[in-house]
Amino acid sequence: MAMKKQASLLSFFTRSPNPKNALQDESIGNQTTSSTPPKVSKMQKNINGDNDIRMEDVTKSPHSKRPSNEELSLVKKSCKKRRRVVVSSDSEDNDVEMMDMKHNEENIKQSIRYKSKSPESENSSSETISSKHDVSEMAISFINSFRATEQDSSVSASKLDRSSDRDMPDENASPACLDTETDVDSMRFPHLDFDFLQPDRIRDADKRLRSHPDYCPRTLFVPDAFMKKQTPGHRQWWAAKSAYFDTVLFFKVGKFYEMYHMDAVIGVENLNLNYMRGSFAHCGFPEVAYGRFADQLVNRGYKVARVEQTETPTQLENRNKSEKVNDRVVKREVCNITTSGTRIYGVLDGNDDENIIDVMDTTARYLYAIAERGTENVEYGVCFIDTTVGRFYIGCLSDGSNRSALRTLFSHYQPAQILYERGRVSALTLIIYNTTVNAVPKEALVSKKEFLTSESTLKLLSSDKYFGELYDKWPVVLLNMIDRDSLPLKCNPTYDACVSALGAIIWYLRRCFIDVDMVSMRRFELYKPLNLEGVLEDENESDEKYWSGRRLILDSLALKHLNIIPPISSMQKFTLCDPITAKYALYNVINKCITPAGKRLLRQWICAPVCDRKILCSRQDAIEWLSKARLKRFIDKAVELLRKVPDLERLIQKIHTLGLKYRAEEHPDSRAQMFETMRYNKRKIRDLIRALEGFEHVQDLRIEFMKHFGKSQETIPSLLERCFGYRFPDISEDLQHFKSAFNRDKALEDGIIVPEKGIIKEYDDAISNVKECIHELDLYLNVIRKQLHCSNINFFGSGRSRYQLEIPEEIAMNLSHEFGLKSSRKGYKRMVTDELVNLVKNLDEAENQLDILRHDIMRRIFADFGDRSTKWTMAVERMATFDVLLSLTRYGQDCGLNMCRPQFVYDSKQPILEIKSGYHPSLAAMAASGSSFTYIPNSVLLGGNEPPIILLTGPNMGGKSTLMRQVGVLVVLAQIGSFVPANEMKLSPVDRIFTRMGAGDRITTGQSTFYVELYETNLILRNATKHSLVIMDELGRGTSTYDGTAVAYAVLLDVATRLNCRTFFSTHYHTLCKAVENVTSIKAAHMACIVENESAEDPTMENVTFLYTLADGMCPKSYGFFAAKISGLKAEVIRAAFIASRHLDERKTRKERMAELRKLALNKECSTAQLRETINSMFISS
Repeated sequence: MAMKKQASLLSFFTRSPNPKNALQDESIGNQTTSSTPPKVSKMQKNINGDNDIRMEDVTKSPHSKRPSNEELSLVKKSCKKRRRVVVSSDSEDNDVEMMDMKHNEENIKQSIRYKSKSPESENSSSETISSKHDVSEMAISFINSFRATEQDSSVSASKLDRSSDRDMPDENASPACLDTETDVDSMRFPHLDFDFLQPDRIRDADKRLRSHPDYCPRTLFVPDAFMKKQTPGHRQWWAAKSAYFDTVLFFKVGKFYEMYHMDAVIGVENLNLNYMRGSFAHCGFPEVAYGRFADQLVNRGYKVARVEQTETPTQLENRNKSEKVNDRVVKREVCNITTSGTRIYGVLDGNDDENIIDVMDTTARYLYAIAERGTENVEYGVCFIDTTVGRFYIGCLSDGSNRSALRTLFSHYQPAQILYERGRVSALTLIIYNTTVNAVPKEALVSKKEFLTSESTLKLLSSDKYFGELYDKWPVVLLNMIDRDSLPLKCNPTYDACVSALGAIIWYLRRCFIDVDMVSMRRFELYKPLNLEGVLEDENESDEKYWSGRRLILDSLALKHLNIIPPISSMQKFTLCDPITAKYALYNVINKCITPAGKRLLRQWICAPVCDRKILCSRQDAIEWLSKARLKRFIDKAVELLRKVPDLERLIQKIHTLGLKYRAEEHPDSRAQMFETMRYNKRKIRDLIRALEGFEHVQDLRIEFMKHFGKSQETIPSLLERCFGYRFPDISEDLQHFKSAFNRDKALEDGIIVPEKGIIKEYDDAISNVKECIHELDLYLNVIRKQLHCSNINFFGSGRSRYQLEIPEEIAMNLSHEFGLKSSRKGYKRMVTDELVNLVKNLDEAENQLDILRHDIMRRIFADFGDRSTKWTMAVERMATFDVLLSLTRYGQDCGLNMCRPQFVYDSKQPILEIKSGYHPSLAAMAASGSSFTYIPNSVLLGGNEPPIILLTGPNMGGKSTLMRQVGVLVVLAQIGSFVPANEMKLSPVDRIFTRMGAGDRITTGQSTFYVELYETNLILRNATKHSLVIMDELGRGTSTYDGTAVAYAVLLDVATRLNCRTFFSTHYHTLCKAVENVTSIKAAHMACIVENESAEDPTMENVTFLYTLADGMCPKSYGFFAAKISGLKAEVIRAAFIASRHLDERKTRKERMAELRKLALNKECSTAQLRETINSMFISS
């Protein structure tokens, strides 16, 4: 792909016609050039606090007004001239400087037209650059640090303005972009030749080569000599790059985020940006486009760092004076790092037309930290967090050599990014990382320094930044993991690894500048791993007490083979996933949830179905009750209200972050100089209002529920009563509080929240204090008037000279020294007294305090919302539960199938599973969607008074695998509490579903097809109980027929005699069927078919019609040649195969007869006549 050039970052702004003259504003170009890196040692000195990186540059003049979005689109009718934006030469490291208004008036004689080649860039911003004032604002966005040489630098505004004359291009200058792709293709960017960036010479900040075992890929060593050659602005960029080498920097220069060198190449290749003209790679985009471009890069697996200007030119000038330094650039700091696992969807990530949260995938994806202890049988300490809602999970799990528990964890809680401890990952775990979660980004952290120990983690959490030393106020989950009597604080040895994993998560969140945002949510939950090693209790028990609190275990294999949930995927575009498989996963088929919270809860239910009778009955009762026809009106109203509810879980976290005092005072973003502050304020207010309106809709749904059923004599199911009955949290007062807190329409329009009286006492007191001070001044004025017997005395002045007493001259001449003269006008003297000065001073102090509070009002409103998060969270949880119940109800009503309520049996002596005329939900959905095939229902009976094992045979493509999957899926559906598509279903609870299906190797781990079969079989034989459901499909297919038959026989016999659990065992080994025909716990069955034109000579003449119904007995043949025929194999190939098959059968039969003859010959009781008769029969039959 040819590289592209863009004239200027300003080409991102669209052009709008002059309302009167229909003139188009032209994109006005500007360019920065040159490149060079900074000193690593200097960079390390710029670390502020934990990991804030400050850099320097010059920003917008504080004396110029920041235009609003509307102002940017205004066009002066009386003037066609526009201010010119300077285009720098390639040899200079320039930016357009801050020019004052008068100076720019002299430079608006002509405009230079530059047009971007990228069609996408015209839509990247809604702003139009026009009028002399607006172009000045764009000029301000390019900072002097990239223009000034080492000698030519000054921070005074006037000098900065004057310095632009020397760089003004000729009026007839050509556009600042290359017009042909050849020009760009022939270029070689300088960074490709930097010695320290050559692949074999790259070093980390500690000068370690990539080959070093402790090499850190996150940092880069930049030589001091190279840094010294850079201009101040580029020195800042290289300083940031040296600390965040593995991250793409969005480097703020005025109103634009710019990308340089290797980052620019990534931007052009992935974001459809154009290179700007110059010798080094360089591209960029406006501030308002940050969210779109950052999201695109993160989706492609990159990390993105947002580098902001955190100082104004005035602040820079004052700092230089106070510290007696000569810095030429304002400070810059890294304010945020976004990775696939640390997304928070802040205000910069949205836009003005839609809320980013509403258009993002609702699936929860987690940032993991995994601490491993041991090698073969290991202990994992895990901590994972969904940063979009701020919920931590922390726990420990034991795992065997197969790493089943880890695979299952990843299947249940889909990872977005994985952190692990460098040098402490076993080979078996590494296999999981490289296969099961191969597409998920992974990062190694250094032990103790980055992957913290449990002691370091607890010490960190004890700091005032997090929980402090009042341990009783810590989250309960963490309190249960620590020994509070120990000094220093230590954790229980059982939880050492998981607390260490928590430390790694916090370290990484801190690196991304969102640690306080997450930890202060205080949402910590204990992860309880499913027992994958069988049950410890007496499995012969089968009463309700035994099943209380238990869940049906679905490991990663069962989830995959039964297609319960879509497979693990990544946000990266190159991740491959069968869209049909994903579409018809059970989760997607039954998912009729309306709210994002409901969708996430349904996924939790379906990954961990329940066995507890109380829970199952409560869900079934609720669904049955909601299915009543007379409730249709309520259901329709509920659907209508739920459709208006946004993603409240994510909004709660987002607003909580906006309300943090830490964010307003200590976080680098509190110092960032944003050019679209008003726009972002409006987005913040919009998020708050959307959240409040969402909770109002939830409250309306609760009122609707109570209106219909609150006074009804009918018994309401307990689960629905918990959702919206009297146990629903009372949020009405909270909603009323915020409804009267401020004018929502006014706040959205102005981008400012002005609280009503009584909302913030401190603010009300400040206003009262100001009014009181003004009242004191008015009283004092009346006192002076009475004292001097003159009503013509008034206050005069403004600013620092306000509240001077303007006294007629004839009276002022006779006043005592108590009155001091300040100024005069004809006939009047302006005077002050000590008392007046004190009163004015009091007013100044009161107004300053009010100003401070006004700047903090919005944060306080957000904090007020966040302080009520416990109530909000409870309301969301109940709404989500109702949404899932409603979803299962609507699925039953809309699927078009006969639905039944499964009957659970807890007192059966033997486990039972009976299904009458059952459908596979996913295949039935495919048939209903217009597919060409129809689906045949089937009945199944396992256990009870019948054998618990079905040995299933039948023709190839006859539906054996489908039937087995159907049984597994219906069990899952039944045990989440749903109704199922069948005429009748009765079962005792299933504690775990085991699946051994399909054939495939694992080439990356060196595991053959047969090895994988045996590995999965081993899991079953070791961990299944009599309450399990086992599905084994054609075991032994990966090896020779004899070996496969032998293995299948031994496994089937062990299941039948030792486990005796409900089992489907399919096979094409007919000798296996004969071998176990006398085992009473095994029943033979087959998938029925009709064979036409069956021929013993030519199999291509046969036609097989599949009936897809389960029938008793063994199928005599597998009709594999018919499968070959319909697959398109040539007839002569099939005939040759048939002849070979017949010869093999004859040889097999001959061997069997010879074995029989040998047995007779060795039998002493066998006579010669018997042997002669046997031999004659052999020759006659052959």
